[in-house]
Amino acid sequence: MKFNKIALSIAAIGLLTFPSIVSADEEESGFSWLDRETWELRTSGEVIGKIGGFTGNGKSTNPKVNDQGEAEAADLFKSEITAKLYLNQEISDDTSWHAGLQFNHDDSQIDGYRATRQDTQFDWLRELYVDTKTGENMSWRLGKQQVVWGKADGAKFLDIINPTDYRHWAQDSNENSRIPLWMINGEYAITDTSSLQVIYVLQHDVTNQIPGLYNTDTGDQGQPFVPIGVDTLVGQYNGFTNIGPEMGMVSGAFTQAFSTAFAGDPTAMPHILQGFGGMTVAGFTQIPDVGAFIYSQNGNNADNVHLLGLSVDGGTDGYMVVNGNQMLSSTANSPYPYGIGATTNLMGATLNTGAPKTMFDYMGDTTFATFDAFVGMNSSYRKEHSKIDPADGNLGFKYAAKNDDIGLNYTFNYFYHYDNNPVVTPSWEANGEALTANATTTDFGPFKTTTMNLLKADGSALDYTVDGPATMVFTETQNKINTFGLSFDYGIDNSFAPVILRSEIVYDKDTLVPVVDLGKLAYGDLAGAFQNEKADFLSYVVGLDVTVMTNLFVSVQFMDKWNLDYVNQDVQYDGNTQAYSKHTANMATMSLENGFKPAEEHQIMYTLFLSKPFLAGDAMRVNNIFLLENQRGGWWDRLDLEYSYSDNIVLTAALNQYGGDKYGVFGQFEDMGNVEVGFKYIF
Repeated sequence: MKFNKIALSIAAIGLLTFPSIVSADEEESGFSWLDRETWELRTSGEVIGKIGGFTGNGKSTNPKVNDQGEAEAADLFKSEITAKLYLNQEISDDTSWHAGLQFNHDDSQIDGYRATRQDTQFDWLRELYVDTKTGENMSWRLGKQQVVWGKADGAKFLDIINPTDYRHWAQDSNENSRIPLWMINGEYAITDTSSLQVIYVLQHDVTNQIPGLYNTDTGDQGQPFVPIGVDTLVGQYNGFTNIGPEMGMVSGAFTQAFSTAFAGDPTAMPHILQGFGGMTVAGFTQIPDVGAFIYSQNGNNADNVHLLGLSVDGGTDGYMVVNGNQMLSSTANSPYPYGIGATTNLMGATLNTGAPKTMFDYMGDTTFATFDAFVGMNSSYRKEHSKIDPADGNLGFKYAAKNDDIGLNYTFNYFYHYDNNPVVTPSWEANGEALTANATTTDFGPFKTTTMNLLKADGSALDYTVDGPATMVFTETQNKINTFGLSFDYGIDNSFAPVILRSEIVYDKDTLVPVVDLGKLAYGDLAGAFQNEKADFLSYVVGLDVTVMTNLFVSVQFMDKWNLDYVNQDVQYDGNTQAYSKHTANMATMSLENGFKPAEEHQIMYTLFLSKPFLAGDAMRVNNIFLLENQRGGWWDRLDLEYSYSDNIVLTAALNQYGGDKYGVFGQFEDMGNVEVGFKYIF
């Protein structure tokens, strides 16, 4: 697919620039209709340099990995040089074309973020389009481009046509962070004050670029702005894709240990765990003496128990007394041969189901019989985005009108499109065959347990000794949704200062959002605990813009993203020892360490934006945007300035600070506060 895109880009450039290199005269070439004076190719460009360092701990909490796979601290988060070249050419009075090329290198970043990369804000072919007209009222822009609908500060509501590159977590301007796409953009002037825009996006396989999801094998380790929710999927320590195989190793270790204790041979009883449907993780950790327990369940066979180095009579026979918690923790955390030496957040020193922080903490109701299905388990992260199909593009309409008499501008918008946010869904398979999770409840009288098996297509249970181990697959896909929008801005004259009241209102239908079911997770249904459900969202922003003190621009905003299908309830399935939470989660903030934090039904934020010019000729401009999360008190503040040293040289500086709840959208990056300086040379 990338080859096809590159070939298309090169071919388009060739076709568009061909007229500028025609050397034969008009009569000889057959292009007598050309006025070659209009074929002048105009070039311009910029060289931009930026260097930025952390004001907090920075990458020490998420170290950069060198070529030898070793972690190394880094104080810089940006040492970026970018060269941009713009090409413009008029073909006729009604037709012209534009190309934007760029080449980027950032030595402070990790592989994948260090250099130019396709379908990001640092794509080498930033823009390539033709502007033309057909008739008096119809204009077209055909090619790779950005289309801007919404103009909210600090967030995107109607600005949904192009995906966003979040590599610097909102620190880049909207113009720079948008990812241009190949599309057809037509606009018809209905009257002098109204128009209808039609957009058809041909390139619909590109999603928001979210740190952590570029190289899912490493979780983009070393990228400073990996959200904790993404880290929960693919992170080296908290990520499911890494925890899963280690859980499979622990399951295998217990299979071998029990087989040794009951048969004297670690391979004699490969499915011995299936006989422990009445024993749960929490129940096992409460056993005061594992050796004595196995001895009592094993026909008083001390020899096999002693093979594990365990006591059978409280330590009087010279062997160790090990309780269940010690054995589980040691198996997970001790190095071989006593354990698997886990490097992930699998199990702490003590199981804590009341305030879970590790994977096993969440699985207190899981039976040992369930772990038989996990022996040797693997994991896989796959990207299965939509394939580019001209018949399956994103289709949008915008009706725009204005009333100059009352100072009102407004739009009605509709977009049928693939959501810019990717959707990640877990499932099971073995040797390429899909597996189905099946829960069976057993009543033991005073208590019930639920055992989860993995079933093949024929209904039989997976046998890892025959079928191979199970693989937990995380599949990243795209979901098509309907978006309806309305925007307006209205000028209000008053004695104090003119005020602009503006708003964007967006209704998204059938968005897929993660719903976490901790009841299913408790009894071991790992895939069923993390599913996506459809939800409709009503999002809106209301802003006031005013200029005071001659030239101080002030803008305030109230923003609300309202989940109309919000889930937040308690569930208690058969086999659960207590009620658990089932709730909508936020992919940016959910984590093992925060109870898979519920999302907010109303995600409310406030912004304050200030902008003021200084010096003669307004040579310097200072801007500051402050964004506050309503629920958790998280915040982000960006102060930046631009100084026009000359017509060709612009000097820049910026300070970004984050704070608040460490599990919030912005507070999680408190250690990533940074300062940067730079320059822009225009030619």
